[in-house]
Amino acid sequence: MKAGKYRVKVNKAGLFFVGITIFLGVAAVNTANNLLYLVVSSMLAFMLLSGFLSLYNLKGIEVLLIPPQEVYAGSSSLFTAIVKNKKRMPSFLIRLTIDKEQCLFPLVHKEHTCTIPARFEKRGFYKSINLKISSSFPVGLFERYYETETEIDLIVFPQPVEAKRHELMKLGVEKGTHAAHGRKGFDEFYGIREYAGDPIKLIHWKVSAKTGTIYVRELKEESSTPVIINLEELEGSLEERISKACYLIIRLTQEGRPVGLKLKDKIIEPSTGEAHKRQLLSELALL
Repeated sequence: MKAGKYRVKVNKAGLFFVGITIFLGVAAVNTANNLLYLVVSSMLAFMLLSGFLSLYNLKGIEVLLIPPQEVYAGSSSLFTAIVKNKKRMPSFLIRLTIDKEQCLFPLVHKEHTCTIPARFEKRGFYKSINLKISSSFPVGLFERYYETETEIDLIVFPQPVEAKRHELMKLGVEKGTHAAHGRKGFDEFYGIREYAGDPIKLIHWKVSAKTGTIYVRELKEESSTPVIINLEELEGSLEERISKACYLIIRLTQEGRPVGLKLKDKIIEPSTGEAHKRQLLSELALL
């Protein structure tokens, strides 16, 4: 991480202090009062010393951002920020800013950690992220800061958008339309799910009565049926189809069903597990 150009922002207290200094300076010139000259000189020296201290306070600060395993476009995700101080002396009031989100470190001696939200509006690969490092040390008159590009090497997954019912039925995701109800293994219990046009005898009356929502028993054979998601079978623009495919991959993985993906020039065979899910989502993110 390479520090950018250091900049200074005058805080409200700083504006007041500068205004008083200018006022006393003009009064000293007009009255030739030595005491006023001494006061103005002291205030200018104080501002100069404050500037040197604030500059030294930001020297030697390094920040490492660690993203979570899954980051989706349009949603905030918590990043782990590790701040390291390479100086012998500690740093004070170090503030990290990503967009409008902030994280404050009152004291940084060697290494400290915090979490900070970050939001990405578009899917795809992000090599770095803009990070602002600032501090109002020592007395809050001025804020010295710099901006830097911090490497993250992150793939942001598409924003999930729920597919329509007839699209789910076309893919065989809506199990109420599945042909497994007449096959061997039908009576093997797997779990429960919301009602989707299933036979009445599958309704789990006890759970439905407790929750106020109709739930049915999910069966082992139908829950393990592989599904290959074909983008061409979904509706909408390319981005809408990618978002729907993202939703389907997440849903099917949570249900424990093998899921695959068919793109124009590539087919990924169905499988299960979080690693396989992230592989499919990465393909969609980089499409």
